[in-house]
Amino acid sequence: MNKYLVLILALLVIAIFAFGSKTNEIMGAGTNHFDNGGISFDYPNDWNLTNGTGSLMASYSDPKGLNVKVYKFALPPGYSLAKNLQSDVAGTFDDNFKFVSGKNITLNGTMAYEKDYTVNGTQQRKEVWIQKNNVLYGIILTAQNEMNFNLDSLVNSIKINASNDPPKYRDWARLDLPEFNQEWIFDSNSLNDVNAVQPLSSFYPGEKGQSVLLGHHTTHSAPFRYIDQLKAGNKIIVKDYLTQKKYTYEVTGSEIRMGVKAVDIGYVATNSPELWLITCWPPGYSRGAYIVHCKLDSIEPLT
Repeated sequence: MNKYLVLILALLVIAIFAFGSKTNEIMGAGTNHFDNGGISFDYPNDWNLTNGTGSLMASYSDPKGLNVKVYKFALPPGYSLAKNLQSDVAGTFDDNFKFVSGKNITLNGTMAYEKDYTVNGTQQRKEVWIQKNNVLYGIILTAQNEMNFNLDSLVNSIKINASNDPPKYRDWARLDLPEFNQEWIFDSNSLNDVNAVQPLSSFYPGEKGQSVLLGHHTTHSAPFRYIDQLKAGNKIIVKDYLTQKKYTYEVTGSEIRMGVKAVDIGYVATNSPELWLITCWPPGYSRGAYIVHCKLDSIEPLT
């Protein structure tokens, strides 16, 4: 046999052995199989499983401090995972939440997105996001160090079969107004509801653009009854479950635009994310729009 062929075969055997050893290091001596709600993957049999509720389908932990959470959401109208990830500033905004690397991957013919972060300088965070048939799946892995964090075997085993019963998208985000001790659901449904509404022309939280929320001032539970009392420096918090991020904004000022309906205001891309809270003006009438302007102050992981 040709000596070069012998050398190539020997190197191949070594590579296969090394890959198998690494897989065993990650997965342990054996694996279990998660299959629920249209997503499935393999995980080590020494992981502890806790069944989730709502959009959290399941959570796992291993003896070495790794935690894994699996999420499933039906997407709001107009939401694009690729666009959101491209425009999202999470990980690049402050030093406590740093973006390390990201890449596009293909899982069973479906485009997926993998992003790595560090949190507070010590915690490692890996996110895998997959969109299929208006359903968003997310797997978030966190660990206090890099040990056990090469999880290619788990990621490569992911399979997506779109669910015939997607969850409702209504509760995909919440608005927290700490000054008034209030928290409201927001979505893209009718404004005549007991929550804040994000118009389809608006940008989503974290995107480089004007993220807008509309709310009634005096009717339908009046979620924006007090926004004209907000002052510069007050904090506004958006909890975005689609990205599992908490966006904290700071009020910079307000304005009144008479003769303008809130639903007719156009929104544009900006260099950094903004938040506008808009209600009718004066109270009880719709002769104009009262607008509170906010700038992004910080971004934190929700999980």
